[in-house]
Amino acid sequence: MSMTQPHSPMPAGFTDRVDRADRAHPTDRPDRVVDTTDGLPLPWLQDRQLGERLLEALWSAGQPATPAQFFVWSQSRLQPLLPHRLLVCASDVPPSPRLTAQLFHLKPIGDGLQAQLESPEHGLWLHLIRRWGEGRRALRIDVAREEPSALFQPLLEAGLRSLVLHGVAGDGERPQGLFLLAGDGWDDEHLQRFELLTPALHAAWRRSRLQPRGQALPRRVGMLVTPREQQIVEGLRAGLSNEGIAIQLGISMFTVKNHVRKILRKLGANNRAQAVAIAMSRREFSEPEASGLPRGA
Repeated sequence: MSMTQPHSPMPAGFTDRVDRADRAHPTDRPDRVVDTTDGLPLPWLQDRQLGERLLEALWSAGQPATPAQFFVWSQSRLQPLLPHRLLVCASDVPPSPRLTAQLFHLKPIGDGLQAQLESPEHGLWLHLIRRWGEGRRALRIDVAREEPSALFQPLLEAGLRSLVLHGVAGDGERPQGLFLLAGDGWDDEHLQRFELLTPALHAAWRRSRLQPRGQALPRRVGMLVTPREQQIVEGLRAGLSNEGIAIQLGISMFTVKNHVRKILRKLGANNRAQAVAIAMSRREFSEPEASGLPRGA
């Protein structure tokens, strides 16, 4: 299917508004924290690149129209602000109040962990929902220190040692939407960004699921990338370097580098992770085989 990367220029005046906000809150109060319902915290506004990335993420949240486009949006807009290896979206599907979950990740995870994260009725989700419901604020969780440890062991085995969790309140105790990100190196500023972006994340996810059944965008005829380029993308998804892919496929690093350049151009991607996300969303390549990447000329 033909699907464009969810990107559009920021509306005129966004940068000017950042400048005006910067002038409105002079730097003689560095400890000032702006309520995110009214604006961005002052230190973020002083970092022009960060401010523009946040505004772009908020502005573009209305663009994903399918889960596949949502996945690409999360890699292109959320990833630079909230680095993560795994994103899980759990939300209700009206009229049923029952939560359903969907995973978005570039690298494969174990079947057991995947089944666990895809089931909001699992003990792990019930534990997380209860924890979040106590204060309904963004949580940062050090998996290795959590009890009961058996619930979190599959995450540790998959190398996921740090989680952040936030959501949107619903009726009663159940959230309307809950979002789990797994990664490393989360600090208080990342948690603030997560709190700010959660309403946009929730809106983007809900909108992406509104596509009526039977009305999905048609799949593109023919393959976007060649069989060799599919092998390269599979290597990228596995986290291999150019050298690692070259060794697996028995070709030179120069050849791999040229293929990566062509893949980025064909997919309209800005980086390797985004290229994998777009290729996965279009189902342009198969799952990597356990025996490794196939060799070819």
